[in-house]
Amino acid sequence: MLLSMEEFRAFRPKKPTYALFGWPLGHTMSPELHAQLFGASGQDAAYIGVAVPPDDLAEAFDLAKEKLAGINCTIPHKKAVIELLDGVDTAARDLHSVNTVAFRDGKAIGYNTDILGFSESLVRDGVTLRGKKVLLLGYGGAASVMAYHCAREGAHLTITGRNLEKAAALQQQIAETVPHARVSVYSRRHIPRDIQIVLNSTPVGMYPKENLAPLHYLPHRTEYVFDAIYNPPVTATMRLANPRKTATRDGLYMLVMQAAHAQTIWSGVTFEPASCETILRRTYGKMAVKRLHEKYGKKNLVLCGFMGSGKTTIGRKLARVTGLDFVDADLYLEEKEGMKISDIFAQKGEAYFRDRETAYIRELSLGGGAVLRPEDVAAVKETGLLIHLDTPFYRILKNLSYSNNRPLLNRPDKQAETRRLYNARKAIYHRVSDTSVRSPKLSEVLDKVVKSI
Repeated sequence: MLLSMEEFRAFRPKKPTYALFGWPLGHTMSPELHAQLFGASGQDAAYIGVAVPPDDLAEAFDLAKEKLAGINCTIPHKKAVIELLDGVDTAARDLHSVNTVAFRDGKAIGYNTDILGFSESLVRDGVTLRGKKVLLLGYGGAASVMAYHCAREGAHLTITGRNLEKAAALQQQIAETVPHARVSVYSRRHIPRDIQIVLNSTPVGMYPKENLAPLHYLPHRTEYVFDAIYNPPVTATMRLANPRKTATRDGLYMLVMQAAHAQTIWSGVTFEPASCETILRRTYGKMAVKRLHEKYGKKNLVLCGFMGSGKTTIGRKLARVTGLDFVDADLYLEEKEGMKISDIFAQKGEAYFRDRETAYIRELSLGGGAVLRPEDVAAVKETGLLIHLDTPFYRILKNLSYSNNRPLLNRPDKQAETRRLYNARKAIYHRVSDTSVRSPKLSEVLDKVVKSI
């Protein structure tokens, strides 16, 4: 629920309620994210967004103390709210930035959980900062959080950006709050070559301008890239990394964990790592659906690929994380025809099967061989984003070894026939699909499919 100031003035909560104050708010994910966290911890609570113009912050804050159990603050209120508080924790004071406020015993205390979300992202990926050469892109609010944490953890920090005066101001801020901090400022032309970790705090590369990046290339020793952007989940900066030697992380886990820590501050609840992982997967799924509608203008996700590539398995898992309905094209066709596909092939032939597949294709998705008919592909792509599961051939052979229900493979040399059909269709799959995902591990395939959208 997103409220205007006028609506917030009239708002009467029916249960413990928390809110996000920002201006403008746009399409924030916070209410849905906090709802998932409430569900995971068994709390009967609500979370709303309130569009608070800067001039109305003091009034909104007074109303919050009467109506709410706590608030989050986002741009442009993280600094302005400090003067309204009765106290702030150390990190929030040093950063001059509060994103979480708890109302307790008649007092309002401010905290910064962004830094906790950032630090836990690094921990999740096994990244240590002490002694590492770190490049920070940007000098705004997110940059100050990253710089502060890096300095406290003993990193050698380099700050760069288009405005070196602002970069120098952040350098000075860190020097004043973290004794013995090792922080330098360089232009992008003179970035040290021995950088090991790259952190992007800028909005460059955020939807809808996804092809932009604050750098043209990464220093060649880069071993880890963190981008605070989470829409898209794979940013242009992350794509600069060599996947064989450089790990990457977008900002969604940071968002989830800062929200989880906010709830710990508000009510004392804690979250098991497995719960946070589940919420992260679901949030990626919700983001994928949001991007499916807003970026691509599509309603459906359609998986194609060779038989045994995992379309049914991945499709079911994808439906669970996105909330979309799952329909198996082969099962749907069998239900409509009243017989198994193997029986259709045996009794009526492949041509009849393809004709019936075409007839049903506007209702569903592509089967393994449906890409052979351009009209089927065109019909599906009217409303669906077509994703090719480029499963390695050896994995396909293993999957097919468990099945005897593949009419096209009923030949004396099953493996040779499988190879022939695979080679004949592979280029077609690549040509007709909107994107292609490849991995031998089903868990990786699901993650890659969601992030490819």
